Amino acid sequence: MRYPIFFLLFVCACLRAGVAESNASSHLESSYVVRTGEQLEGPHVLTYRLSEYSLQSGHWILPDLGYYDTGGVTDRIVFGGGGAEFKNRHIDYTQILYVAEETGSAAHHQRTFWIWPVVDATYTSHLTSEVALYPTIPINRAARWGFDIDRAKMEYAFGPHFKAGAGYSACVGAITSWTSKPLATATFTNRAGAWEFWLERMPGGAQVQLRYVLTRKGF
Repeated sequence: MRYPIFFLLFVCACLRAGVAESNASSHLESSYVVRTGEQLEGPHVLTYRLSEYSLQSGHWILPDLGYYDTGGVTDRIVFGGGGAEFKNRHIDYTQILYVAEETGSAAHHQRTFWIWPVVDATYTSHLTSEVALYPTIPINRAARWGFDIDRAKMEYAFGPHFKAGAGYSACVGAITSWTSKPLATATFTNRAGAWEFWLERMPGGAQVQLRYVLTRKGF
């Protein structure tokens, strides 16, 4: 696949047509995600950047498209896919399937398949938890397998606009050993969106992350 961005645009168009068909019976909701991380120790370089857009109609999330890099443009990942959300009073379960491709002048053009479940649980009006993890399944010979716990966290809401908690992140892969990254988190919510800040311990140091989410009706 030499031109992954055109492939993702094609997937977007196909999935968008499916959303349009179901729009008559359910509302549309758009989500915009921006994330970035920076080392706390000098020289305070960026550790990653991510931007993502998804469109939800009823249970269906179609499309879900994003971009990721490690602070530069020589090695980056574009990804796209779709899935569904199911929830009741206490559990909100979201399952997304992604196809991802590495691009850029320093890339090895790895193509992978991500199986991305997210489980949110509500225990009381103040206490909640969230777990998001995903295996990386190789599609071509350049790709390698991996497994990531993006986040497993418990949070307490002190009010309608602020919550804080602690959690855990980790990863392992074909050429990397298990790496644990405990974290503390604080989230501020207002009309402009949810602003989540992480203080995360990393191998050899620590990093701070900003994870921003804006959800709105329509496109």
